[in-house]
Amino acid sequence: MATCPTCRITYPNEHKVCAADGTTLLPDEAFAGVDPDLPAGFVVGEYVIEGKIGEGGFGTVYRAVHPLIGKAAAIKVLNRQYSSNPQMVSRFIAEARAVNQIRNRNIIDIFSFGQLEDSRQYYVMELLDGMTFDAYLKQKGRLAPEDAMPILRGIARALGAAHAAGIAHRDLKPENVFLVMEDDGNVFPKLLDFGIAKLMGEAGLGHKTRTGAPMGTPHYMSPEQCRGRNVDQRTDIYSFGIVVFETLTGRLPFDGEDVMDLLLKQTSAPAPRVSEVCPDLPAALDNPVLHMLEKDPSKRPESLTAALDALAAAAQSAGYDVKTGLRKQPDPLPPGTGSVRTVGNSLTPAEHEISTARTMVQGAHATPTLPAADGANKPAPSRTPLIVVAAVAGIGAMVATMFVLRPGTPAPVPVVASAVAASVTASAPLVAAPPATVVPAPSGLPAEVELTLETTPKDVDVYLGKDRLGSSAKPLRLKRSDEKVKLTFKAPGYATQDVEISPATDAHVAVALVKLAGATKKKPGGGDLEY
Repeated sequence: MATCPTCRITYPNEHKVCAADGTTLLPDEAFAGVDPDLPAGFVVGEYVIEGKIGEGGFGTVYRAVHPLIGKAAAIKVLNRQYSSNPQMVSRFIAEARAVNQIRNRNIIDIFSFGQLEDSRQYYVMELLDGMTFDAYLKQKGRLAPEDAMPILRGIARALGAAHAAGIAHRDLKPENVFLVMEDDGNVFPKLLDFGIAKLMGEAGLGHKTRTGAPMGTPHYMSPEQCRGRNVDQRTDIYSFGIVVFETLTGRLPFDGEDVMDLLLKQTSAPAPRVSEVCPDLPAALDNPVLHMLEKDPSKRPESLTAALDALAAAAQSAGYDVKTGLRKQPDPLPPGTGSVRTVGNSLTPAEHEISTARTMVQGAHATPTLPAADGANKPAPSRTPLIVVAAVAGIGAMVATMFVLRPGTPAPVPVVASAVAASVTASAPLVAAPPATVVPAPSGLPAEVELTLETTPKDVDVYLGKDRLGSSAKPLRLKRSDEKVKLTFKAPGYATQDVEISPATDAHVAVALVKLAGATKKKPGGGDLEY
């Protein structure tokens, strides 16, 4: 008998080519050491195999179904040669563990793990309908910023959740992003393959690799990863920058005649500008992408959220219809995974939240749901809310501050505003936005407005001038006014920050202060922890 190595259809010996795909047939003895495919009806754990979906270098993926409840799933079976390799099995298990520690909608769900009777390892994951991002780019070509941004934001959301859990992916590339095709025609990205994911700081139960052993895909590897050094979430920011570059231009920023040539370029060659590679793209997009591709990890954006916000703002300024939306503070790191940063280690999630200063007026008929003072979600009135995002860079500290101003009564105050950016030292006053045109508030409004505060750290003292208004742990009340007032946020070990607001309406204020260099905090039982 002769067998097709691609589809495994068998033919009589006189046949030379597969009728299905044109592949040259091989004799049976050529498959003596090859893992047999799982046939339809074969039971794996609680699932029954229906057919093969695909095959890669490390294993095979099958479609399966639960016979009782009808739940469809995908089963990834690791090849026998790797199933007998302890390091590969460790990576295989680490992937399932990492995914379940993160638990994010933009990351594929793995919900079962086991071993076949022939010793091959497998895990069961959700079945996705769509294609990988690299296949999508081959089909569509480079994407316009409007089309690219929703996909990139989903990828950034997944990586941000991983970083908040103390996990760096370390192998980000379009091949490891799956685009689920939704009924409305949109695509929903799912991040795959946490096989070489690493718990930052080597804490916890993550899969550990040898120091000095570079792991990843050379076209998407960061300089520190190419050198085989310890990496943290900033290596994902670099890889994300390459994905952004490729998505917008249709080309990779670095290529080489061989792997060594490529690694040298990743570590030393400056990245080209997207507008040079693709003249159709505006120069406004150059700096946000180059910022992600900085060789020095400390010079890259503080977080993927900040990186993507800068890219979206640049695209908007160039006339693209790119929506940014409200940003959510990342979940805190779980205990033991770096919630207190030591010198030389990765940044905490609170330090990641920076963005360019931006004033944005949403549509008059929008009815977004905003957090209320009691923690419940309430729909805002159908008039225009004002969203102000301000970022301030200080000497030795940076802070991200976001305001969501919403009307406090059925008779809101319409506001017209324009974009503003400010960059000042910690001791200098904020650069004020251009004067807003404000319609005087109608009579009968409450004399005070309420500020609901969300701060990092959680307990921050709030001052109005020299008077302490109270702690951020509780809502604060201010005299209603159309005039701007300056609030001061203070916390031991953090940079003091002044923020101007117009207390014309109730507001939800989120402030993330950044720790001062050298600040210490007492450990339980004595001793100091250095931030």
